[in-house]
Amino acid sequence: MVRLEQAVLMSREAQSSDTALFRKDLPKSGAYSALDIGIRITNGSTSAVNLDILDIIKHLSLVMNGNDYRYHIKGQDMYRQHWMKNGRPMPASFDESGSAVQEVWFRMQFGRYLGDPLFGLNLDRFNNVQLQIDYDATVWGAAAVTTFTTATFTITVVAHQFPYASRPAFRGMMGLREFWNGTSVASGDEVQSLPSSNPVLAVNVSALEDNVAEATDITDIVIGKDNFSTRWVDGKWYNFQQMQNCDLEVKEESYILYASNAGYKDAHVANTVSAQALARSMTVGA
Repeated sequence: MVRLEQAVLMSREAQSSDTALFRKDLPKSGAYSALDIGIRITNGSTSAVNLDILDIIKHLSLVMNGNDYRYHIKGQDMYRQHWMKNGRPMPASFDESGSAVQEVWFRMQFGRYLGDPLFGLNLDRFNNVQLQIDYDATVWGAAAVTTFTTATFTITVVAHQFPYASRPAFRGMMGLREFWNGTSVASGDEVQSLPSSNPVLAVNVSALEDNVAEATDITDIVIGKDNFSTRWVDGKWYNFQQMQNCDLEVKEESYILYASNAGYKDAHVANTVSAQALARSMTVGA
């Protein structure tokens, strides 16, 4: 297998605006196996309690020729999708302390694995390929001591590319797109048509509701055709959850939290079995 090269397209470049649609044109030629995207932001001087860096990232997108979205997904969903698919999340530092730097990484993978010679992104096939990051660091309010420090949203982009002399002839590329999201206000069946423009490798389904177990909101998942007279997938949420859990190598996360006696904490990991808390500092009253 050909050894991939790592080309740094951006390195911790700070953005002057706290909310924007960032655009980066990729080179006109080359063969990419993946793009790694690193996001950093600095907390306010007091703290950033329950302010999740993933919520800042509204969408990560890869756009071909101006309107062909091959990647288009929220930060929360992309972080979890990589974890589910690869058994472990990308590197991240979740820290609520005052003036701490939070950081999270994402990977846009265009093949089945890094270095896949059959599937990848051939930049020569497009007039323009653009990376877009739609972010809003003011989602909890303007820059302040208890939110984020202004103008500290920084972006790093690293391309995993094939050497020029060893570029493969890809059969195609793999993408990741959000094709539907919504809020349910009542019980019942939610039926959605799958995209028909490209072959579908897999479908990810997620449900988020505070203080509610996942299998309560979604009980069954069915994929089929002809009004479900033919069913390819038909099962209970909790069964699919256990099937995926067995493939996870990492099942925990670490946070640095800023807490008070009556504080509460939001976590990325659902169905938490146990938690360990270690105090970094403590004030004891007389």
